[in-house]
Amino acid sequence: MNAEKLYKISSELKDEFDKINVVNVLTQLKRHLQNMVNQPQQLAHQQNLTKSKKQLFDYLETAPSNDFSPIWRQIIEEIGGINLVGKNLKQRIENAFNSNQITPSSALEEINTILTETQSFYNGLNQINAGFASLNIGMEELEPGHCELSYLIPRKFTEENLSSLKKEIAELNFILNNISEVATGEKQEFKVNTLSSSDYTLYIELTLLIGNILIIATEKILNTYKTILEIKNLRNQLKEKGVPEKETKGIEQYANSTMETEIVKLAKEMVTQHYKGKDSARKNELINGLTISFNKIANRIDNGFNLDIRVETLPEAGKEEEKSAEQKQQEQFIKNIQKSSKSLEFINTSGDSILSLEEGKEDVNGTEENKK
Repeated sequence: MNAEKLYKISSELKDEFDKINVVNVLTQLKRHLQNMVNQPQQLAHQQNLTKSKKQLFDYLETAPSNDFSPIWRQIIEEIGGINLVGKNLKQRIENAFNSNQITPSSALEEINTILTETQSFYNGLNQINAGFASLNIGMEELEPGHCELSYLIPRKFTEENLSSLKKEIAELNFILNNISEVATGEKQEFKVNTLSSSDYTLYIELTLLIGNILIIATEKILNTYKTILEIKNLRNQLKEKGVPEKETKGIEQYANSTMETEIVKLAKEMVTQHYKGKDSARKNELINGLTISFNKIANRIDNGFNLDIRVETLPEAGKEEEKSAEQKQQEQFIKNIQKSSKSLEFINTSGDSILSLEEGKEDVNGTEENKK
């Protein structure tokens, strides 16, 4: 994983812990539970326990980490903290109490384990942050109004071959340029901010307009894919039980048809909203190009790829300043990106892929054309 990004995430998590001193509140909760176990007749211990639980649960329910992007949450999982923050930590504590209502002493054992793990993780965050600071490693920061795409390419998909990785980077460039042509009327070069290698993850700078189109499209593709995922799992179970492949073809065709219908509709919608030209032939070309791009995204989601977009808000305008139309539009794009990003999540796409949407073919000049 990227050091600057890890520093940023660990710093955000430390701030989250420090805001109400999560470890201290959890320690108090344990102490009140211990008192209740030792003196069950004392009503005050139960009241103190209830108060501590409410304080902690209210905070964890709305903790910032709940809205971290899927790729950020994957990094938290890799460093061992995914069940020690936000709603996941709240759920663990709730489970400890709910499953041991008759035997508070058993709940106490589980709470003690949770506290030990949480304290250890918090100490680790402090050590990471101190280490990065002492080594003069910078923290990744986005400039106000800037937008960054995180694009994860699974190692197993490329089989760790340079040629396969190069091809997938070219595919991403194709996707982004089709969106750029719809949004701005021209292709552009996209700046790579950083590259992580646990899984190959590219962090690419985007304009707000391109980020807005990409995140809305991805959200809708993911929503459709979730309806297909159960079909995919059923198909894979049938294959595991020895059902011949030809017998499951109808299932695959239905899944692909469902996604294809949504993508064609989505491509037309995006071009209608964002293409400013009057040339109907060019409009059709853009719809075709965007359809292929969205097909590529859907096929790759089905193969374990993941993407999300992070954006930094603009500074507040002064009371005397009147916002321009451009500023208002930028603020709307930022709101759209933030809203859609919260709905993105990692999806377990294990098993054979089911989508095989058309992606076009390369001509002799290396450009993409529609399959006939």
